[in-house]
Amino acid sequence: MPTRRPVLAAAALTAGLAALAPSLAAAQDTPVGVRPYRFTVQGLLSQSYLQDDLVGGDKNTFGGYGVRVLFNRSTPAATLRSFAERASVGAFLVASSGQGRLDVATLHYGVQADVSILPRPAARGTLDPFFSLGLGAFRTTFGPRTGTGDITNTDLAVTPAIGTRLSLLQGFGLRGDLRGPIVFGNSTTVNAVAGGGVFISF
Repeated sequence: MPTRRPVLAAAALTAGLAALAPSLAAAQDTPVGVRPYRFTVQGLLSQSYLQDDLVGGDKNTFGGYGVRVLFNRSTPAATLRSFAERASVGAFLVASSGQGRLDVATLHYGVQADVSILPRPAARGTLDPFFSLGLGAFRTTFGPRTGTGDITNTDLAVTPAIGTRLSLLQGFGLRGDLRGPIVFGNSTTVNAVAGGGVFISF
């Protein structure tokens, strides 16, 4: 009888592991970015190439920093997201401190909408490419060569963009995009901005 106890214990352990195996495998195979979130906050760094007419003909390349806050209305029950569930709307602000001989500073802010291209994130939920459209204001401040005081211009800006989110953990990952702010000032300029950073969703 004592010799049967280890056999029974081993059989019970085997049965228990067999019962747990599917759930453990499912946990390991759970896609990272499938769970929807209502709010996303992103901190970002940017590198901008701005046309001369926009920044007084001095420095063209600016390093900047900013933040973006987005809201999304998708639900956990949706296996495939509709167009409305793939859309996120919110606000952004990107700034650069004084740079170049004219001490040019920029501030770009407004509202934007991101729309995921795919009904469901690719690569087991980790890769979510999107296109974006922003509407806001682009402000430049610089000191003219005549030394008569700073000049500040604030102009309408429409900003198309394309990019992707890369989910690393549930609710956390990287986001990068290429944007083309179209600024309607004294002359219309088409500019280029590359940006990236980390996002947290909740």
